[in-house]
Order: sequence, then structure tokens, then C-alpha cells
Amino acid sequence: MNRPTWHEYFLMAAKLVSVRSTCNSRKTGAVITKNNRILATGYNGAVHGAPHCTDKGPDYCLRRTIGAHDAEKYNYCISSHAEVNAIDQAARFGIALEGASLYCTLEPCNWCFKQLIQAGIKEIYFEEAYDSKNKDFDLYWRQTMESHEGIQVFKQIAVSQSTLEKVIEVLQGSSARKMPATDPEDSHALDLEFLAKVAREGS
Repeated sequence: MNRPTWHEYFLMAAKLVSVRSTCNSRKTGAVITKNNRILATGYNGAVHGAPHCTDKGPDYCLRRTIGAHDAEKYNYCISSHAEVNAIDQAARFGIALEGASLYCTLEPCNWCFKQLIQAGIKEIYFEEAYDSKNKDFDLYWRQTMESHEGIQVFKQIAVSQSTLEKVIEVLQGSSARKMPATDPEDSHALDLEFLAKVAREGS
């Protein structure tokens, strides 16, 4: 059957969520699921009431403007990360996350990872590696995430080219009917024997 896997489905949902991001540096999206159901979503952007970097132009970044480098960014960036925003959304609406899975367009940073642990997330799936300037730091936290006893799965995944092509086709198309509508005036006796056969095959 030509449809996305569950992993592809939720990762694409996270990619779609990232469209709402107001960060000029890197747009990320996150989806938290359990039993193949979406519980919460989040994207990175300024906290409530703070100005969005995208509103100040496509090249604006507050912490870069004041000269803060990556090692200092958490001290000056006013954005909240996608994963934490998804956790906060769940908390605001009383949704328990114990045993849930995270799908994110970017590997969680060390700060987000600690929040995911505390929220009870058990599986983490991501598309892109974090890839900072400090490779040793990235490696240390990647190994920490992979080996942490609270995390059952920590895995990089991707959406296949065939699935991407299918999605683009759907996005550019419409929900117009592809098979002709049936007319009640053309009704005839139902083929109950065929119906019973289909039911047996599906059981």
C-alpha cells in the first residue's frame, strides 16, 4: 500500500509544524505521540509576549546582533525550543507524556534532552544531527542520550523520496473527487457474497 510509515507520518508532521517557527537561524518542529496518536506539537520561536526575530527581518538574530556566540546563546536567545514548547503545550492542557515518543526535525540539544527525560519521553526520533561548532560537546550529549536508561530509542530517521514525492503531489493537488459519484437512481442489488468474502479476508 502506497502510504507513509508511522515514522514518516510523524516526522512529516513535525516538518509541517516547523513552518510556524519564528527563528531565522534554524526552524524546527516537534511532535509528541503515544500509541500512534499525536499528543502535542511545538516549534521554536520567541516566548509569549516577546518580539519574534522574523518580524525584524530575515537576517535578524538577537543574540548574534549583540555578539553572543553559540556557547552563550542560551543566556541571550529569547526563543523556546520546539521540544520544550511541545512539552509545555501538553502541560498546559493536562496531557500526560509518560511513555510517549518524540519526533523532531533536529536532534535535541542538551537542555531539551533533560526536559524530555523529566517529562517521561521514552523514544526520540530526529531528522538532522545537531551539528554545532563544538563536535566534542555534540558527541558527548549524543552518547549520553543513546545510553540513558530512561530512553528506550534514540534514532535518526528520514522520509523516503517516494513518500516526499507523494506528499508534494497531495499538497499541490486538491480533495476533488477522483471517482465518479454514485447515483441513487442507479442502485441495484448489493453483492452480499462479495461483501462477505472481503470480510473474511480482513479477519
